[in-house]
Parts: sequence; structure tokens; C-alpha cells
Amino acid sequence: MQRKISFIWFIIVSSIVGILFSISIILFPFSPIIPLIIAPATIVVPQQIIATLPVRLQIPKIHIDAFVEYLGLTPSGAMDVPAGPDDVAWFDLGPRPGSTGAAVIAGHEGWKDNTPAVFDNLYKLKKGDTVTIEDGTGSTTVFVVQKTQIFGEADNSATVFDSSDGGIHLNLITCEGIWNPATKSYSGRLVVFTDKI
Repeated sequence: MQRKISFIWFIIVSSIVGILFSISIILFPFSPIIPLIIAPATIVVPQQIIATLPVRLQIPKIHIDAFVEYLGLTPSGAMDVPAGPDDVAWFDLGPRPGSTGAAVIAGHEGWKDNTPAVFDNLYKLKKGDTVTIEDGTGSTTVFVVQKTQIFGEADNSATVFDSSDGGIHLNLITCEGIWNPATKSYSGRLVVFTDKI
């Protein structure tokens, strides 16, 4: 008799637990259990990606050792630029330096009040000069200069941001030409095209 009663209580308790669990899923579909399950995918993976992002740009020939900011587009749709004269900015809507495609890093030239800017001497780079990117893990990727090119405001600059040859490229860009006070911009852009060694 005791065994029969225990079995009945087991069925009743199991049914109540099942009903309560079902109700909790319906009423609280995003319960605290879910973040515990997905935490490794949302926390660990981004940290690994962040570690491989660029942190420093080094160009021995023109004595550059600059911190890398991450920037996208301005509200007008142009590539954004670093806030100050000393840092460079990686265009983070494109590939990371060292990944397949054309990564782009911008820096200022001709800062106001004759303050030195990071890419003042970018024009001095020649084919064969080296450019190094360091990531958050301390790993470095070395690129070699292939060519320099000046783009006017109306020129098609798609080749700066896009590459379909399957290679690994890093393109450095800065201002060039005449300053226009009305548009607060220079008349052209100097681009140094580099390939991974």
C-alpha cells in the first residue's frame, strides 16, 4: 500500500514540475538559463577577435610608431579620420590588416598651426619600404610598399578599398593638395599601396 501511495505522489509531483516548467517557458522565454548557455559564444569569441585587431602601425623609414584607432564612416558617408594628429585610424568596415582583401588605414598630414602630423612624410615611402602592423596579441604582420598614387576629389578610388585578387593588402591614405576652407578638405588624397610579405 505504501509503495502505491509513493508512486502516486511521484506522478503528481512530476506533473506539477512539468506544468510549472512549461508555464515558465511560456511566460519567461528569455529566462536567466539562456544566457548561461550562450555565454561562451557571445563572450569568448569576441575577445579572441578583439585580440587580433590592429593596435600599432610602425613605419621605420619615416619614424612612425602610432596607435591605431577604429573608425567607420562619417554621417555624410565619407571615411572618418582620427581625432588628433598623432594616431592613425583603421577603416573597420573593411578587412583587418593581415586578412584577405584591402585593409585601409588613414592618418593626418598638414595639421593646423604647423603641428606635426603622423603622415606628414608618407609621400617619402618608395617601393620596397616596409610597413608593420602589430595586433593585440603582440603578433606582427609586415607589408612592403608597391606604389603610391594621388587621387583627385572626382577620381574613382574603389581600388583603395576593394581587392578581388585574393591577396592581402594594406593601403595607407592621407590628404594631398590644396586646402579648401569652405569644404574643410584637401583637393586630393595620397595613397600608399602595400602587400603582405
